[in-house]
Amino acid sequence: MSSPSTSSISSAAATVGELLAGSARPAEDRGILDEGAKREIRRAALSAVCVPGYQVPFGSREMPVARGWGSGGLQVTLAVVGAADTVKVIDQGDDDGVNATNLRRLITGSVGCAETTDSREASVVQTRHRVPEQPLAADDVLVLQVPVPEPLRGVQKSVAECARMHAEADYSSIWVSLYEDLVHNGVISRSTGYPVLVDGRYVMATTPIPRWDVPRLHRSTHLSLFGAGREKRIYAVPPYTDVVPLTFDDVPFEVEGARGARCARCGSVDTFLVEHGSARFGCSDTEWCDRVRAGDADAEAHRAAAPLALLPEAARRAGRQRPPVETRPLPPPRRTGCADGTDWTLKVDRIGKVHGPGGAAAVPGTGPEHRTAVSPVTGAVVAAWDIGFDVAPGEALGLIGESGSGKSTVLRCLVGEEAATTGTVRLAAVDRGRTDVLSLTPAQRRRLRIDVLGFVHQDPAAGLTLNVTAGGNIAERLTAAGWRSYRDIRARAAALLDRVEVPLVRMDDPVATFSGGMRQRVQIAKALATDPAVLLLDEPTTGLDASVAAGVLDLLRGLLAERDAAAVVVSHDFGVIEALTDRSLVMQLGRVVEQGLTDQLFRDPHHPYTQRLVAAARR
Repeated sequence: MSSPSTSSISSAAATVGELLAGSARPAEDRGILDEGAKREIRRAALSAVCVPGYQVPFGSREMPVARGWGSGGLQVTLAVVGAADTVKVIDQGDDDGVNATNLRRLITGSVGCAETTDSREASVVQTRHRVPEQPLAADDVLVLQVPVPEPLRGVQKSVAECARMHAEADYSSIWVSLYEDLVHNGVISRSTGYPVLVDGRYVMATTPIPRWDVPRLHRSTHLSLFGAGREKRIYAVPPYTDVVPLTFDDVPFEVEGARGARCARCGSVDTFLVEHGSARFGCSDTEWCDRVRAGDADAEAHRAAAPLALLPEAARRAGRQRPPVETRPLPPPRRTGCADGTDWTLKVDRIGKVHGPGGAAAVPGTGPEHRTAVSPVTGAVVAAWDIGFDVAPGEALGLIGESGSGKSTVLRCLVGEEAATTGTVRLAAVDRGRTDVLSLTPAQRRRLRIDVLGFVHQDPAAGLTLNVTAGGNIAERLTAAGWRSYRDIRARAAALLDRVEVPLVRMDDPVATFSGGMRQRVQIAKALATDPAVLLLDEPTTGLDASVAAGVLDLLRGLLAERDAAAVVVSHDFGVIEALTDRSLVMQLGRVVEQGLTDQLFRDPHHPYTQRLVAAARR
């Protein structure tokens, strides 16, 4: 994608500056937005122009306007409009509605600018729901009052997590929402708020405009400013900026409408039409409709620019509603090899984790010989210390111990859920094992969990989105890895679910409707989706009935043998470790007390603690 040139961004910034320069008014004026608030909004608008699609916060008091007037759009308009401007206000495509009329009076009365209902005469257009059918000029500003600015709100409730996802361009949840829409409806059904990628970087929600108007934002000549009053956010699309709808490679983007539909008043077939009664349609943009009827519109140019090629076609939609699931076999796993001059895929050296003050100074006086993990020096908990091992391709290593032994802490340090106090972790798939992955940034560690590490949680609810289908959960990992073909994603998900013995008739059912054992199988399929070099299993059968657990163990045993991944299995149950692993480390109070081949440890344990674990497994 091409980016907006520096000159176009500078031009947009200059446009905002010029518009705002004329808006300062004497203190005795009756403006409802004070100059301090205007300056704050102007600064936010300029920042938004410089970083297209990025939501810039601003501070301002609530506007004394009626509910539904769109205070965010109104604040932006009052900040950018000057006395020399001409303002047009549209509500649902209508210039003469109650809200549009009252807002227009409020703006002109506050600023002293001219008003119009003709888009050709306006320099600032405030709108709710529509981009005018009349193309705007290069110096025009389109202000949109936004009810829901955050595209991630429907998939993520945490504001902090939304910010993190935007910062890392982590938009797999958005792709899953599109996948689920296709699965259940055969089409992407959302209209307003359709997600788009702005300038190749930020995903933006196009609220409040319908899909029909989304193509008008792409490389437009005018500046678009989006204002959200409740969230106090402004974002912008400068002139000549790429605005590309998110869509799968094999599912074309479509706008609303039906071929052959026309306006009952003006006869237009190339406008956004709204239904008026049974099988009757009318132009949403009333100004354009009136001008077409009066012969005062460039109908030929309008038709050439209309997104008619994006109207739905029955032929290309055929078979998209729950398409047949292809049960092609899984391809052979990717061979990542070992690190230079070594035979390991994963190498852990002297990992330690201390919860509390002191670091290494907290270690003396703790461990099995002292019968405590609590430091007598600092009071910190030494959860794990001096743990080291390596795992070869196709090998499974067990970490076994009772609750509190530190085995899950080690696993969380490996996957990045906890920061290790000391030690190194190296992966053959990362810089041929030369880089300590603990030195990577949190964003880089999270990326490893997509491409290199597969993690199966003890509780499937921690590794799955329960209100999403089984196929959609796998699609989340695949789209995060860059997959963009809807059919390829479905085929891969079907092959994985078939391999873990989840009936394919359940592929499009929410995981919340599954039993515990089936959820765990879906989680295993998700973990394997990108052929990770290392598979981390945290108590994979805890909480399952004995017969269900036995089935999951049989499944994991077969998968580990065929996928050639290095695996680390954490469990308090020696029976699980014996069934899955080749070598094992026995942990007690944060230390390794015994290690060796799993079958030898099971047949001839030496340490008293290991002997107790084996005795419990044999009962």
